[in-house]
Amino acid sequence: MIKPGKLFKTKRPDTLTGDNELCEIIHTYNKPDIDPQCPESVAIVGMVKAVWMSGPHIGKTFRSSRRNFNHSWEVVNDT
Repeated sequence: MIKPGKLFKTKRPDTLTGDNELCEIIHTYNKPDIDPQCPESVAIVGMVKAVWMSGPHIGKTFRSSRRNFNHSWEVVNDT
């Protein structure tokens, strides 16, 4: 489950180093996605904001949809 403070690692190791990169969840939120052609049509997209804990992007934050995040990342330990 994606919760603030949890650590995640990439599902696929880095091609150069062979290591899995780590990130920590900062927070989760829901983002409205409004169709410009039809303003009455609104979708709610679950989002994740996280910070890189290792690798070349260490210390930088990134945002991702929960769907894509779950596809690319896995929990380090679920305790």
